[in-house]
Amino acid sequence: MGANTAEAALPDNIQELTDRLTASYANLLTPAVVRDVVQDCYQPLSNARIANYVPILVEHSCRNRLRQLTRRPDPAASLREHSGRTRGNSITTTPREGFEPS
Repeated sequence: MGANTAEAALPDNIQELTDRLTASYANLLTPAVVRDVVQDCYQPLSNARIANYVPILVEHSCRNRLRQLTRRPDPAASLREHSGRTRGNSITTTPREGFEPS
């Protein structure tokens, strides 16, 4: 786990997810953007009474948001738009033609 206190608070399986997604999107997004997306997706589920499905729900939500971010001409612009909103709202994007993240 990293030195960041928010990162240290993440359960091991969510931290592992963060590491996998950071590696998957390394050529498209910075690790900080991926970390922020994971934290945003995990936060609403962090106190779930039944935690068995939390990691898969977080991963699904993260992958959707990361795909949206990579389809924008300027991924940082999407993150700035998103950070100004309340947590839990989704990012609305228009996909670019012919671009699919790996």
